[in-house]
Amino acid sequence: MRKYILFAARGVFIFSAGMACAQNPVASKRQPIPALASVSHPLDSGFSSVSQLRATPSSIPFTANNPGGTIVGGSVATLTWNIAHGKNGQTWTLMVGASSSSFSGCTTVPESAVSLRCVSASVDGGGQSSAGCTVTNFTTLPSTLPGQPVASGSEGNSSSHNFTVVLSYQLTDSWRYIANTCPLIVSYTVNAQ
Repeated sequence: MRKYILFAARGVFIFSAGMACAQNPVASKRQPIPALASVSHPLDSGFSSVSQLRATPSSIPFTANNPGGTIVGGSVATLTWNIAHGKNGQTWTLMVGASSSSFSGCTTVPESAVSLRCVSASVDGGGQSSAGCTVTNFTTLPSTLPGQPVASGSEGNSSSHNFTVVLSYQLTDSWRYIANTCPLIVSYTVNAQ
C-alpha cells in the first residue's frame, strides 16, 4: 500500500500600487492546524489587511491502493482568512501550487498526479464583498509558486470580512509509483490589492 500526503503551507501577499508588503509562508507537518499567519497595518496606511489564513486540515492523505485509478483525497481542504480595510472595486485571489515537481522521498510520483478543484467560495458580511470559484473542474496542481488562481472576488468596503474556500483534491494513481509514504507541500497564497 502506498500513502501520499499533501501538507498545507500558506502565504499572505498584500499589494498596493504593485508593491508587495508582506509574505508569511509556513509549513507544518505535526500540528493538526497550522499556526496563524497574521499581517496588520494601521488604518491610515492605505493597505488592505489579510490575516488569519488557515488551512484545515493541515494534511490530506491519499491511500493509493488502485494503481491505474483515481483516488480521492481523505478530506477536503477548507481555507479561511480575513480581509480588513478592503476597498470597493478591489479584488482578492486565492492561489494554490506546489514548489516541487515530485513527492518528497517518492521521485517516481510526480506532483502532476495531483489535481484540485474549488468546491465553494463564500464571504460573510456585505459591503460589496464577494467570493467565487474560478476552477470548478479538476485541474492539475501547478508545480510553481504562487500557483494557479482557484478562487477570487471583491474585497468589499473597509469593514472586516471573513472568506472561506473549500478545495477538493484527487490523485491519479499508477502502477509505476513505488510503494512508500510520501509528502508533498502545497502552498496557499491570498493576493489582495
